Amino acid sequence: MTDEPQDYQDYQVGYGKPPAETRFQKGQSGNPQGRPRSKTLAELLGEALSRRSAFVNPDGSPMTRAESIFAGLVGAAEGTELKAKRLLFEVLVKLQRANVGCPGDLYLPKIELVDGEGEAREEIAAGMARIAEEMERD
Repeated sequence: MTDEPQDYQDYQVGYGKPPAETRFQKGQSGNPQGRPRSKTLAELLGEALSRRSAFVNPDGSPMTRAESIFAGLVGAAEGTELKAKRLLFEVLVKLQRANVGCPGDLYLPKIELVDGEGEAREEIAAGMARIAEEMERD
């Protein structure tokens, strides 16, 4: 006779009834690797920004989406876009506060903000608003 228990000898193999030798062994999980982990928002954003864009670098290599976004932001900030200028300076300040370094051949301008100078900030904000109004009128 076979080594199978008495229950399996007259077992009919068919739909929903796999052969006894291919069934999960006792004590062994049916899904040993488990459920795949979901990605964090930072991982999803990193993957999306690291994909290729339709733009190319001056050397002919394709730009990533992050590179094309920052190139567009810097290009807009070169012109008359005050919102782009403000956003660019906010990014620079945050990078400096996070102490994010750059390779040796790149240079991030040093921007120093003193948090205690409320009046100066108000004057600058009022001046920027005045300049923006003048640009809208022109």
